Amino acid sequence: MKKKLAVFANGFSIDSLLNALKGIRQFAAEKDFDIFVFMSFASYSENRFLNQGELNIYNLPLLEDFDGVIVFSNHLNSNETAVSLCKKAREQKIPVVSIGMPIEDIPSVCISNETGMRELVTHLIEEHGVKRIVFLAGTPDHVDSNARLETTKAVLKEHGLELKEEDIRYGDWGNTLARELVQEFVKKKEFPDALVCANDIMALAAATEFNHFGYMVPDDMIITGFDNTAYGRNYYPAISTVDQNYKEIGYNSCKLIYEQIEGDTSPKKIMIPSIFSHAESCGCKDLPWCVEMRLDYCRHSYQKHMDSSALEMYERILRSRIADMTDYEALKKEMQVHYSRNNHFEGKEFYLVINPEYFEDAVAREEELFINGYKEQLEVIVAFKDGAIQPYTKTTRREIVPHYEKIEGEQHVYYIMPLHYFQYNYGYMILKDEPPIILLDMLNPYLEKLQQSLKLLRINLRLDALNKDLTRIYNRDPMTGLFNRLAYEEMAVTLYEKCMQNKQPMMVMFVDINYMKRINDRYGHLHGDNAIKTVAGSIKYVLKKDWIGVRFGGDEFLIIGSNCNEEGAIAVRHSILAFLELKNNDGSQPYEISASCGYVITDPETPGNLQDYVKEADNIMYKIKQEVHARDGISRY
Repeated sequence: MKKKLAVFANGFSIDSLLNALKGIRQFAAEKDFDIFVFMSFASYSENRFLNQGELNIYNLPLLEDFDGVIVFSNHLNSNETAVSLCKKAREQKIPVVSIGMPIEDIPSVCISNETGMRELVTHLIEEHGVKRIVFLAGTPDHVDSNARLETTKAVLKEHGLELKEEDIRYGDWGNTLARELVQEFVKKKEFPDALVCANDIMALAAATEFNHFGYMVPDDMIITGFDNTAYGRNYYPAISTVDQNYKEIGYNSCKLIYEQIEGDTSPKKIMIPSIFSHAESCGCKDLPWCVEMRLDYCRHSYQKHMDSSALEMYERILRSRIADMTDYEALKKEMQVHYSRNNHFEGKEFYLVINPEYFEDAVAREEELFINGYKEQLEVIVAFKDGAIQPYTKTTRREIVPHYEKIEGEQHVYYIMPLHYFQYNYGYMILKDEPPIILLDMLNPYLEKLQQSLKLLRINLRLDALNKDLTRIYNRDPMTGLFNRLAYEEMAVTLYEKCMQNKQPMMVMFVDINYMKRINDRYGHLHGDNAIKTVAGSIKYVLKKDWIGVRFGGDEFLIIGSNCNEEGAIAVRHSILAFLELKNNDGSQPYEISASCGYVITDPETPGNLQDYVKEADNIMYKIKQEVHARDGISRY
């Protein structure tokens, strides 16, 4: 029966991951597993909120939906996260294996850092006469870094040498501190015999900085690494390093998962020996494989340049198309058009899954939208499968991969990466079966630019919404909520011209409050304001879609009603007066509110000026008001 294996990994260790997946797939193929790789780009040197957004991808899957869990504990760049994932799987009785870091009560497959590191340091001392080593460690709390450090100390001691405390530095596994260390050497003009780095990244950064100042590796200083990455192999001089035998690690990890599925839940611990890979940066010469590796790299260098340029062009195209968008629906359509034309790097099947609230409610703050992490209901805005873009679809957090099918006898690997703004995750991307963008090691910058484009869209949406709010505020009378004179001047002519074009009659009605001065004089302006709000309420009550209600002056109102004839206008006037009568009878004020309503109906067959109709309606209203005041024996004022 088809099984599902969840793998938690870090994209910065892509070489190790791909090698491990070769071993995992080898065993998984025998037992019919599909593999789901949840991959972040968390880094010790990154902003903690950005890291949180990356690490949140590990919270996406519901572990009970998987038959096994493999955690690359030594690569997640968060020991706390690694331990939490392993413990959570164990609590839910899901088979779990930790790679690279032993965790209590958890089966593990770890690297024997000692074997390869011992070979490397022994080689430096015995073959190249190294006496003083500066050791550039990763982080003080990292198990692999500490194992490599302790082995270096032990081998030096065995040879009557010492690794002094001042010669132990920490580089956080990245470029910056490695370069600063080399700058310190250059400034003092004092170099050790060898700079032994806990990974290839720091070794490459140090070698590059050393060369920048005009010094040569290994002539002026030996530099070595650990991990045996492609960058280190293709560098000149090729970096002497340690291979961690990740294919073997992956195979044994998957084997341990299957043993647990079969009932063996004992916390076994397997140790895989690492292997020293000597190259040129330690001083070895005439190594044919180094030359052939670089020649092969050169043969493909222009192709890589073209691929990189093409991907950047596709990203610029997408960014330029998103730049002016102010609509989420337009984004979905544009993304589908873009990826239907530009999908070479993403492979034969890929998906973009989004929380639509992030774009539909652009004014909301991120912490309001994502207070509970990933949403249960998500939307697939891009689904590329079977060589074509698929229709939009909804999905759930539980489903994760849209259109996923358990096909017996077939094996697939799905890579799931987060989309986020700092610590707020609004979606994820899925790639399948090692597409070019992963093999070319372009995934991290690709995702960063995609996220920048989507953030630009949200900024556009937010600015558009805020501008609309400002326009509403600018165009609205604050007391009544009706449009003001400025809005009337912008909107009424447009509505009138539309009615003329469609040969529709239009109602222009003036409404004026009767005895307004008496209400203000006897009861005060607060009651006068209440009268204005009440009449405004009667007007809102009768407004239809696309009609315009305007507070034209102090106690004067204007209604512009499209597609309204004489019969409709009479009904509107009746409704306004009936509304006011109800308010008068509810006992909420010590006076009666009444209004005079004068209207005209435009003639769609006779082009005219809207302002003439407004004046005519005003004159009719004024005559009605005079009649009311004359009948009651009270002056207008």
